[in-house]
Amino acid sequence: MSVEREGLLILGNSGRAMAESAARGGYQVTVLDWFCDQDTLAVADCWPVSQGFMQQDLDMFVDEIVTHLPKQVIGLVFGAGLEASSPLLNSLSKYLPIHGNDPDVFEVLSKPRQFFSLLNRLRIPYPEVSFYPPYQVDEKSWLIKRAGSCGGQGVAYFDPQHSAADYSCYYQKYIPGEVLSVLFIADGKRHRVIGYNRLGVEAANPPAPFLYRGAIGQKTLTGKLRRQLDSIIESLVSALSLRGINGIDFVLNESGALVIDVNPRPPATLELYEHLLTDGWIRHHIEACRGSLPVVPMLGSPSVHGHMIVYAPKTFQMPLTIDWPDWARDRPAAGARIVAGQPLCSLFAEAGGTEKVEQLLESYQDEIFHRIGVPACQAVTRKVVL
Repeated sequence: MSVEREGLLILGNSGRAMAESAARGGYQVTVLDWFCDQDTLAVADCWPVSQGFMQQDLDMFVDEIVTHLPKQVIGLVFGAGLEASSPLLNSLSKYLPIHGNDPDVFEVLSKPRQFFSLLNRLRIPYPEVSFYPPYQVDEKSWLIKRAGSCGGQGVAYFDPQHSAADYSCYYQKYIPGEVLSVLFIADGKRHRVIGYNRLGVEAANPPAPFLYRGAIGQKTLTGKLRRQLDSIIESLVSALSLRGINGIDFVLNESGALVIDVNPRPPATLELYEHLLTDGWIRHHIEACRGSLPVVPMLGSPSVHGHMIVYAPKTFQMPLTIDWPDWARDRPAAGARIVAGQPLCSLFAEAGGTEKVEQLLESYQDEIFHRIGVPACQAVTRKVVL
């Protein structure tokens, strides 16, 4: 007699990585995301939400989907895309238990005045912020940011002559240098660090110069910096009762880390550590949300893992047949129409060092463009900085 697996609903802009992790943990997975890629469909039922997570439409959509979920469904896990949707998360909790942070946490973190007030109260350093356009500024010395955005989509250099702003925007001093992140898991009171990462941005794309392009994991930090980050995480976990897997993005200056953003849900960098667990991180995320903080496994090898998101350099139609390599994921359906600037797929590499991983990812990107027939002159228009 077979035992019915526990069901899990996953929501996010892209649910593939979490779906694979959850399936590895033994869950029967249903996904709502924008893409319903081939590899998502290989491990889960998937419903496309092509218009985004609008509350009125999604209420009706989820109501229909819940009737098709396994009887043993235990709740839902959410990823990127719901950062500014605390009312929606409250609405979703009518249907299923939410394994993640409370909607109130999203309310605080998605509203700049509340977020930076919290950082001030906790004495957590961050780059200078203004809620009014700065004047007489040097070129590229300030950024304009849209509240509640994710993945660098709402971030650009501030230009007093051309930057369009509204009530949802704020301004932040630009700090040159590497953008880093720390990935951790928490149970509302305690936390454990999973890893440190170097984030990549799309340097040669003026409309979106800070668009997330990937990351390289297993970043080595000094003991002093690790202790500072540990103190920052401890303060935020205590103040917000953070649960599950979260991330913090930061930059460095001469005194240490300056916090840029707090991601109160599993970040994309989690997949760089998925190899550490045979049963996947999502199962441990759920356990931590229930109050059981897991032991974080030690890195089993000196290998460095990295990934890169490939964006379409032009609008085109996917070939009807394509031989996907193992290192390519988030694979769109055959014949799918890919719009310029839309994510095309993700690439993954593992090597003995950061430089080799970067080289592999760049070569993989060239290979993908070759396989789908995008001319090299159009493909090589974007330079990723990892």
